[in-house]
Amino acid sequence: MSKLLTPLLILATGLFLLGAGCQKEEEKTSEYKQEPEQTQKQIQEQAKLPEEQEDLAVTAKQEFEQTRAQQKDCQKYDWANREGPYNNKISYATSTDLLSWIDSEKTLTEHASVPGAVYRDGTIYVYFVDVSEKCYPEKLGLIKSTDNGITWSATETAYIKGLGTKVTADPAPILLDDGRIRLFYFDISVNPAPGTNFEIYSAISEDGVNFVQEDGVRFSNPGTLDPDVIKVGDTWRLYTGDVENDSTVSATSSDGLDFTKEGTAFGAGAVPDVFYKDGTYYLYTAGINIATSSNGKSFTATGKSFRTQMGKITADPSVIELADRSYLMIYKYQEEGPNGSGSGGPSGPQPPPPTN
Repeated sequence: MSKLLTPLLILATGLFLLGAGCQKEEEKTSEYKQEPEQTQKQIQEQAKLPEEQEDLAVTAKQEFEQTRAQQKDCQKYDWANREGPYNNKISYATSTDLLSWIDSEKTLTEHASVPGAVYRDGTIYVYFVDVSEKCYPEKLGLIKSTDNGITWSATETAYIKGLGTKVTADPAPILLDDGRIRLFYFDISVNPAPGTNFEIYSAISEDGVNFVQEDGVRFSNPGTLDPDVIKVGDTWRLYTGDVENDSTVSATSSDGLDFTKEGTAFGAGAVPDVFYKDGTYYLYTAGINIATSSNGKSFTATGKSFRTQMGKITADPSVIELADRSYLMIYKYQEEGPNGSGSGGPSGPQPPPPTN
């Protein structure tokens, strides 16, 4: 009996192992069959993103052109013959310590003012007030660089779906944790009476060119414009220029959308840009003068400043850090006004000109 059982046991064991092997092979085959289906689904979902962006680009541009046609006024927007941003140009300087700056002495674009820069995935995005087009109000200009500022793209227009009749000014972009860009801006189409509130809004973008207006007002305060926003830890800080008092106001938020006024952060300069690095907040105001802070609430002047030799006015700085850990300051300068006076705008803050 034992001699008969042994071969039978061996045969049974072999059949069992063969069956188990076939089952595993079927499982592998099943997994293999499912993988292309899952990959195809992911491909389809990813393919929707460019399509959605394309639809957004078309819609945002159409809205912009329709509104702009209604805003046409060749007397009001005769930019070349009025003091102001038509005579402004944009340039940049570099630094390794955020205090001492080397001027590039290069003009990036003309008829452009109040630049705001952000660095994302190797590309520098510079948004600015574009007044290159006679008969029409300010629009949101954009130039880009993919080689750390060595070369720059031609000027293009960034669009905001849902903007309505608002006119963007003083753009302040910030890179979100998910890779999108949120753009804060001041609506210059409204010219509030003294003592009434100026309002700051925001829009959000996947590609850095086409934005969607976000609901609500981010911050509202009398006489404040030129917003700048940073995020340190879980706290968002919004800084604006108090024109009447030539000072910088600070506001805070936990979500980047609803800001509460904190108080005056600096009493000797407006048109702020704030950059945070290694426990220190660096404040750059019109002029361009530099102050620092350890808490972001109260700044002290350093006595350091930056002036370009290319113009009589240096203002509206925007500082970013590049991949090589060097720093770039985008700024505006002005050589002279339309009458050759050099008085096309002060070196300090100024209220927006009436546009209505």
